[in-house]
Amino acid sequence: MRRTFLALSLTTVLATLPLAGLAQGTFPTKPIRIVVTAQAGGANDFVARLIGERVAKSLGQPVVVDNRAGANGAVGLGEVARAAPDGYTIAVTLGDSLINNVALYKSLPYDPQRDFVFLTQVVRSPAILSANLELGVKHMDDFRRLAAKPGQQLSYGTWGPGGLGHLAGEALNRKLDARMVHVPQRGEAPVMADLLSNTVSVGLTSAGLARQHVQAGKVVPLAIMGRERSAVLPQVPTMRELGFDDPLFEAAVWIAFVAPAKTPPAVVERLTTALRAAAAMPDVQSKMTERGLEMLNTTPEQFAQNYKRDFDVIVKRMVEFGIEAQ
Repeated sequence: MRRTFLALSLTTVLATLPLAGLAQGTFPTKPIRIVVTAQAGGANDFVARLIGERVAKSLGQPVVVDNRAGANGAVGLGEVARAAPDGYTIAVTLGDSLINNVALYKSLPYDPQRDFVFLTQVVRSPAILSANLELGVKHMDDFRRLAAKPGQQLSYGTWGPGGLGHLAGEALNRKLDARMVHVPQRGEAPVMADLLSNTVSVGLTSAGLARQHVQAGKVVPLAIMGRERSAVLPQVPTMRELGFDDPLFEAAVWIAFVAPAKTPPAVVERLTTALRAAAAMPDVQSKMTERGLEMLNTTPEQFAQNYKRDFDVIVKRMVEFGIEAQ
């Protein structure tokens, strides 16, 4: 009996050796795939490639960037949710895909709170409200007065229905009783094009995209979203400074890394450490700033706290505004 017990014990030990080795830091032993939930060339893709290059050097394995765009990030996140939870497939995505999609789609191929482990929020991209030059306003007080005049035909452009820009625009619309028409686009670049051509009265884009046009005097910055002013355009006041106290206006678009749920804690820690170390490199931070992105570089715990706060506010507003699931 004793020999049988020892044999069984030895078998058990041998069976757990791969996991023990994993916990001791043998991960990774093969290339890591970063699924980008958007097309190449965007901010997601930029962050994935910049961070991925540094992570590859620190972990000693290639990092492959794989763009899987579609359905506001749902295609790529669905693929990662189904991937083996071994750390070799992770995703970089926007907050919209982890929060807004819950209320925007009747059927999602993932549950953000069940199917992923949060690694780190790398950067935020504060949204800015800008007006076209033809509107003739110089600051938010001007726009308030204009919106209060009877018979105005105003509009606001955003990067898509159900996104944070749409929610902020509608919250402003209702606060001012402006009766603005929503003009959704597929991305922020078309919104800026509409502003430059005076097609929409005001528009929400990232501060990074708006910066060059603000500096050139081609659009008028009215307010910035977020809890504090943006380093990208520090002269622009926050919505809260201007008297808009809705917590929604304190939210910001952020870009983060997630891994499949049930990824071993040792692997999560190794990935998170590598990602955050890469984000902390001076040259990486400099390149992010040039792009108009602001560093967050959160711990998983900070990520979870930020996520819960944003989720509670955003999903509630989507229901209140009657945004129907597709």
